[in-house]
Amino acid sequence: MPRIAIYARKSTESEDRQILSIDSQIRELQQFAARERLSIVCVLTESKSAKSPGRPVFNDLFARIQRGEFDGVLVWKLDRLARNPVDGGAVIWAMEERKLAAIHTPHRSFLNTGNDKFWMQLEFGMAKKYVDDLSDNVKRGIRAKLERGWISGLPPLGYLNDPVNRTIVKDPERFPLVRRMWDLLLGGAHTPPRILQIATREWGLVTRQFKRRGGKPLTRSALYGLFQNPFYYGGLVINGEFFQGKHAPMISLAEFNHAQRILGNSTNPRPSIRPSFAYTGLMKCGECGASVTAEQKRNRYGREYVYYHCTKRKAGVACTQPVIEVKSLERQIEAFLQTVTISPRLRDWAIGRARALNEEEAQKDRAAFDGTAKRYAACARQLSELVDLRLRGLLTDDEYVNKKRELETERARLRELLHDNDGRVTAMVKRCEEVFDFAAQASNAFRTGSPEERRAILRFTGSNLTLRDKILTIEPQKPLLFVQRTVKTAKQEKSPFEPAHLRLAEPKNTRVVAPLSKWWALVDDVRTFFLTHPSSPSFQGLLRQTNSTRCARAV
Repeated sequence: MPRIAIYARKSTESEDRQILSIDSQIRELQQFAARERLSIVCVLTESKSAKSPGRPVFNDLFARIQRGEFDGVLVWKLDRLARNPVDGGAVIWAMEERKLAAIHTPHRSFLNTGNDKFWMQLEFGMAKKYVDDLSDNVKRGIRAKLERGWISGLPPLGYLNDPVNRTIVKDPERFPLVRRMWDLLLGGAHTPPRILQIATREWGLVTRQFKRRGGKPLTRSALYGLFQNPFYYGGLVINGEFFQGKHAPMISLAEFNHAQRILGNSTNPRPSIRPSFAYTGLMKCGECGASVTAEQKRNRYGREYVYYHCTKRKAGVACTQPVIEVKSLERQIEAFLQTVTISPRLRDWAIGRARALNEEEAQKDRAAFDGTAKRYAACARQLSELVDLRLRGLLTDDEYVNKKRELETERARLRELLHDNDGRVTAMVKRCEEVFDFAAQASNAFRTGSPEERRAILRFTGSNLTLRDKILTIEPQKPLLFVQRTVKTAKQEKSPFEPAHLRLAEPKNTRVVAPLSKWWALVDDVRTFFLTHPSSPSFQGLLRQTNSTRCARAV
């Protein structure tokens, strides 16, 4: 009597959801075998798609057929055996070698005859055609949805699917937490691992809970993926192609670009940072260029000291730089911060001046809006022409995708400018206010801050930090460089640091112009910087971080 093996397969893919389950297949096939008096040797089951080769149970089945353990196979339909040409060819070749005598289904049996093998090839081909058509339909549907501004599947953390309207909405529980994570990154005071620690331990952030997964803390790799996902500024990038999303963005394009620069810098290996070693990884040795590290020493009386010194790891360089105690180092940092410090009264005047100029700029900005609108229309027209060129075969696939990505990115940038044209200047004024507010607070915040806060302030305000002969050289970052220059000029000229006419927004006479001109120039320089560098670091996150930390310690 022929030895028959039952093979039942249930795919996990969507196109097979209407096929009988494995239990139902086995029950039906066993009843069929009993009616036809077929000898069932074993029952093999598998839950895997047959769209591509590599099914373990299927491969084991035909290995046993080659060894002569079975004469035939009983399946519900031929497409349960194969839906790809490799597995379909293996079935027919087993018949050609007379290793497989027959394949039985409840509808008909296929024997080793020319007609039956022809119909087997035809059914395998139809199964493959069904898979290909279904794949094309799914891809077409996904692309159509992308072009409408929506993604298929689950959105990133902070967003939810709206099953009623079939859109993507904000997750009321996680959206504000993810936005706070972006703020910490953009503030420049926290590394991604530290942000993950804060979000997990202090805020209790966990992923969405599903039936079989989720509800767990975010992993480090997932956090980096989150910070590199264009979805959060409204972009959808699929297979290198850009689409403009219609969901509510969490951040701006400028903030996203700035975050990528921060992540690029943070990939450089840095020494481990402990609270007591607040400035490691920020300074370079002025003699050999190696990094400056720190270590803790204890004298014979039990008193502990923290010293900073060159690592002296430059090959072939015998560095002779001495050590410097942390207290001496911090006195120099405080002296530097004094050079970028202004009084609260001067801060209030500078903010008032920036706001007054904002009113004038808002009127002029209308012309810029018209120009941006024209560039946006031209960009949309170029996209339309690009499609025509591709349809006429004048562009390759790579040329089309690259040019389309470039135009879509530019269109997204212009759209952001159009949507926030009135708010662009207002945002610039807020950035100016942050700078002047920071300049009025930085020195005191450093003096009273924790080691982490002091590190954040130094990292945010200074660049190119070099230590040579126990002297720390710091270059202030723009726009604080403008503040330092103005303060220095005022001291050199021995002019009143706070002229009595600061209350005036415009000069009234020549006696007033001289002492005020440098401060007007300062406000103009800071405004111009933020107009030309809208994605520069924000001081707001740093001030909010230091203030909130100080309040938490007070409580």
